[in-house]
Amino acid sequence: MSKIIPYSTLLRQQYVNFLRHKNREYQEREDYLMGLRKLIFQVEGQMRQAEIQQLEVFREIAGHFKVDLKLPDLGDRVGLQETFATNPFLTALRDFFAGRLSAEECSEKILALQDESPAP
Repeated sequence: MSKIIPYSTLLRQQYVNFLRHKNREYQEREDYLMGLRKLIFQVEGQMRQAEIQQLEVFREIAGHFKVDLKLPDLGDRVGLQETFATNPFLTALRDFFAGRLSAEECSEKILALQDESPAP
C-alpha cells in the first residue's frame, strides 16, 4: 500500500524548491554582476590613466611653447571641461589633434596667441 503525502507537505516542499531555484538564479546573476563591476573598475582605472597621460601631452606642449597653462585639479571634471572650452591655446591644440588644423596652422595660431598676450 502506498503512503499518502498530505497536500500541505507537498505545497511546503514546492515552496522550498522554488526558493532554492530562485536563490541559484540570484547568486548566478550576483556573481556575474560582481565580475562586471570588477571589469568596469579596471577599465575606469585605465581610462583615468590615459586621461592623465593626455593632459601631460598638453602640459608638455605648453612648456615647449612657453605658455602658462593652468589646469584645475584632476578631480574637477567640470573645471577641466570649462578650461578646455574657453582656453584658446587648448582650443587650437584640440583642433589640431582632431585634424581640423595642420601642424603649421596650429603653430601659427599658438604663436599669434603668444603675441596677443601681454608680456609678464
